[in-house]
Amino acid sequence: RRVREAVVSTQSTGDTRGVTFEDVVVPAENVVGEPGGGFKVAMRCFDKTRPTVGAMSLGLARRALVEATKYSMERKTMGKPIFMHQAVSFMRADMAMKYELAKLAVWRSCADYDEGRRNTYYASIGKLYGAIAANENASNAVQVFGGNGYNKDYPVEKLMRDAKIFQIYEGTDQIQKLIISREHMTKYM
Repeated sequence: RRVREAVVSTQSTGDTRGVTFEDVVVPAENVVGEPGGGFKVAMRCFDKTRPTVGAMSLGLARRALVEATKYSMERKTMGKPIFMHQAVSFMRADMAMKYELAKLAVWRSCADYDEGRRNTYYASIGKLYGAIAANENASNAVQVFGGNGYNKDYPVEKLMRDAKIFQIYEGTDQIQKLIISREHMTKYM
């Protein structure tokens, strides 16, 4: 049956829609894994895809930092560029710190995967902290831009809208926290 396309405010190049399967029979030779084990297969796929989402969020977090830095060097108040004001400097320091820490977590999850180690723990940390870095950096970039940050003529307005999706797909922030907590406990049990 025909399914209508979902209208989303970001990721405009993606085609988002729901799919419903009814009365589907899969031939035995096309079954992936053990019958009834599809959920486990899908969950293992996230160990590959979450680092990718973390990497995408890193790109947005970095772009927000770069845009805020460039703008803070151009915009002047009280006779000096705003990057010289402590409040703006502290925001940019927070942005740099979040970007660098998220990058380490994403890289660790990728390194574990490349070495054949189970990376569920770091994949969730990288995905979650990457989403946090992207959202907070985008928000701080808008703040650095002041009123211009909310204007579509400046890139940070779109970054802020685009950042939100990283808290949702490949598992919400709350799901990542459940996974991290569960994986952390396995080290002590």
